[in-house]
Amino acid sequence: MILKDIRPSLDNIVSTMSNLTNLEYAIFDADSHLITSTRTYLKRKGRTVHSASIEEVLTQGNIVVNKPGHMKSCIGCRFVNNCPSTIEILSCIKINSIPIGVVSMTSFSQERHVTIEKNISNYVEIIDYISNLISMFASNESSKKDSQILHNAIDELITNEYEYFLLIDANGMLIYCNKGTNELLPYCDLFAQSIYQILPKDVSDWILSVKKPIKRYFSLNTFNGLIYVSPLTSYDEVIGYSLKFEKDKVLSVSTNFNYLEKIISNDNIINEIKRKIIKLSTSSSSVLITGKTGTGKEMIAEAIHYTSNRKDNPFIPINCANIPDSLFESELFGYEEGAFTGAKKGGKQGIFELANSGTIFLDEIGELPLYLQAKLLRVLQNHTIQRLGSITPIPIDIRVIAATNRDLEEMIEENKFREDLFYRLNVIQIHLPPLIKRIGDIELLSNHFINVYNKRLNKKISSLSDEALETLKSYSWPGNIRELENCIEYALNMEETKIIQVSSLPTRITHYVNSNSNIKDRVSETEYQLIINALDKNGWDVKGKEKAAKELGLSLRTLYRKLKM
Repeated sequence: MILKDIRPSLDNIVSTMSNLTNLEYAIFDADSHLITSTRTYLKRKGRTVHSASIEEVLTQGNIVVNKPGHMKSCIGCRFVNNCPSTIEILSCIKINSIPIGVVSMTSFSQERHVTIEKNISNYVEIIDYISNLISMFASNESSKKDSQILHNAIDELITNEYEYFLLIDANGMLIYCNKGTNELLPYCDLFAQSIYQILPKDVSDWILSVKKPIKRYFSLNTFNGLIYVSPLTSYDEVIGYSLKFEKDKVLSVSTNFNYLEKIISNDNIINEIKRKIIKLSTSSSSVLITGKTGTGKEMIAEAIHYTSNRKDNPFIPINCANIPDSLFESELFGYEEGAFTGAKKGGKQGIFELANSGTIFLDEIGELPLYLQAKLLRVLQNHTIQRLGSITPIPIDIRVIAATNRDLEEMIEENKFREDLFYRLNVIQIHLPPLIKRIGDIELLSNHFINVYNKRLNKKISSLSDEALETLKSYSWPGNIRELENCIEYALNMEETKIIQVSSLPTRITHYVNSNSNIKDRVSETEYQLIINALDKNGWDVKGKEKAAKELGLSLRTLYRKLKM
């Protein structure tokens, strides 16, 4: 049956080899059924073959029939003593050492018979090559079928017992995701290939570190409950993990957690943003969040969604920079069966359909290709989408929150972003200030991250030393809050006392602060020396000081102040 399944490939092999060698070919399965052959072979020998000769090849591997019709294996054949073939070489086709068929190389002319006999080893090599090539095609087809059978079997065995189930390999790459899990964690069936694209890094790291079956409670954006992890081993080596998700039947993802409390700040601008989020609770208007990398744009988007009247419906974040352009349209809008090569049977929902009645968060919107910007604009205008390969519009009710760290107005000037889309997205704008403008929040945020990583790393750090805190406040924070969090995590790993010291901070931070301090010191020393030189030149009395101040471009009051420093 495997050979029958790959008949188109076998037809090509037979046709190509016949043209190359000027010989005739036929391929039979293990039950002596003809799968394919050249026209001449079919015309001269027909569809039926002497089973005994096929069985002999299946048993022995290679057979050379140099006297067709007059050999022992020909007894009982309808062509006995009168075979149209002049010479025939047959080779067994195998998968994993199991015979699955036979390929025959045949000549019907005496001239070719002579040529083949003179170069028999070359022609045996050719037939071996052909049988190995067929084995490769058959093996690939068998693997596809085995994989499909495995998926169907897993579905059959697991669906009733586990509503949410995942299989990953030892590196976290996805092997299997059942329908329930796909609905619970939508990325499973979109473009995700790794567990890291579905679950937070700390959760994924924990899963891949598990050595024995274990369960743990997690509270995530789309899931609250237990994750059961069971390592899959072979010869004492972990080769993968099975994951079962058990939703918390009591705790609701959105109603029992105040997402505004996740926004930690005493800053007036941030607190004003929190008040604005509360005002947006009944709105469905588009929101554009701007701010530098690491300022917490996704956290603000979550707070907008989970504080709104859409909180019990999906919140689906998507990073526009992480999806290949070739997949973007099918991931956003979905596709119908047969829309393109490799399209799933039955088609697939896109992100917009999955987010229906909820919120879609388009992070790094500035990376969206121009042709998709036009399609997104139509979605926002018409409130409908069309799957790839379909002409039927699907009505949707979604709120779009977009975010970017780029200057979209500058991109509009450069014709890299559509002006009409910008105004559709920028109905309500929220701008997040960088951490350098929230110096007063550094201590508050640092203490929060100390508490978080104390639990994760099983540490008992109480606070930052005064010197360490001043160092953090003197740093420029190009990575903003995300960089501060990474800094505190690093410091907790390094610190051996109960208070974080400067020596436990990342060297890039201490080096930056020390370098800037040295520059300030050198500038101050140089300035002071210039003042001294000017006074030595003009005199230290009142008139001399007036002349020195004028020469240096300073007011007399400033000169006196600098002399006291």
